Amino acid sequence: MSSNTFFVVMVLGVALVAAEEDSRGERSVTTDYHDYSKLCESQPNKFICVNCKTMVQCVKGQAFTRHCIENHYCSMKPEFGGGVCYPDEPKACKCEKANSFRVDPYDPQRFFSCKNLVTPPVNYKCPDGMVFDEASAQCQTGNGLPQCTEAGTFANPANCSVYYSCIGLRHGWLQKSFQCNSGLMYNKEKGVCEDPCLYQFVCKQEGRYPDLLNQQNYFECYMLGGKLRQLRYSCPEGYRWDEISAGVGQCVEDHDKNASKGAFFGCDIPDGFCPGS
Repeated sequence: MSSNTFFVVMVLGVALVAAEEDSRGERSVTTDYHDYSKLCESQPNKFICVNCKTMVQCVKGQAFTRHCIENHYCSMKPEFGGGVCYPDEPKACKCEKANSFRVDPYDPQRFFSCKNLVTPPVNYKCPDGMVFDEASAQCQTGNGLPQCTEAGTFANPANCSVYYSCIGLRHGWLQKSFQCNSGLMYNKEKGVCEDPCLYQFVCKQEGRYPDLLNQQNYFECYMLGGKLRQLRYSCPEGYRWDEISAGVGQCVEDHDKNASKGAFFGCDIPDGFCPGS
């Protein structure tokens, strides 16, 4: 897959709402009573940056917006008395790496994509109530949890010691988060916090065996120097390990998306987390 194709897939894979302020030729100052008027209530006469491409001038508590032209970004400069649309500054609003995403330094709900270091970045906005997380390149709820898309209780894939419930409302979702006790992670199959080390595989004889924590993985057990050793391998993406008989199996296509993937599938369990691992 080419880098361009990969970049397009990344953009399509994130739940986004296109930003409204990407009008590069706009120089006029217009009133804005809805989005930014509250910002001017506490600072009636000031120039402020509300995002990388938008400056707001507060006059007697009223907000006037200016959209920065191409290659200009809103920069806080004391010599101008506050925010100003300035060429190629600040660096936090510019692309520093191709095929990447950056969060807007003024507004965590907004972010921009960098296809390369030549063309201007493209601005986006996460849905209301969500902020952009650079590490995962996804919009997340303010508490760092994934967006609810179905009712149920789920482990937080970034930290499986945290789990959350999603309750459907007439308009949107009610999300609540919970914390497992130290050393425990949420097992969705059982609906309880549990020690993942209980599912730790230990070789008993030579062969290939499934990983009970993640059905995409399997173990190879072999003798070396008179001792039984084990190594963990992964099937390709979209495949799972299918056990044919004890010690024998193969990677097969995973057609059933609703089938169990393992007690802690998707959880990051660091090497050495379990004693003796």
